[in-house]
Amino acid sequence: MHMTHHITTRMNQRGIRKDLIDLTLDLGDIDGDKIVLSSKIIDKEMSDLQRRLKMLSDARKKGGIVLVADGDHLITAYHKNSFNAKLAKNS
Repeated sequence: MHMTHHITTRMNQRGIRKDLIDLTLDLGDIDGDKIVLSSKIIDKEMSDLQRRLKMLSDARKKGGIVLVADGDHLITAYHKNSFNAKLAKNS
C-alpha cells in the first residue's frame, strides 16, 4: 500500500514505526475507511503467541517430535532424540 507524505509525517510525530503499520495491516479489523488494531485483538494475538511458545518449549524439551505418516494416515509419533538405529536394525 502506498504511504503518503502525510502519514509519514504523522508516524514520525507520533512515534509509530513502519513495522507497527504492517502489523496493523495484517491483524487489524476494517471499520469503514479505517483499519483498527484494538487492545482486544492485541491481547488475543499475544495469548495465542504465548500458547505457541509453551508448545514449542515442550517440544524442545523432548528434543523435537517426529511423526511417521503413510499417505494421509498418521502411524506413530516419538521424541526426535529417542530413535536408536542399532535397536531398530536388531528388531
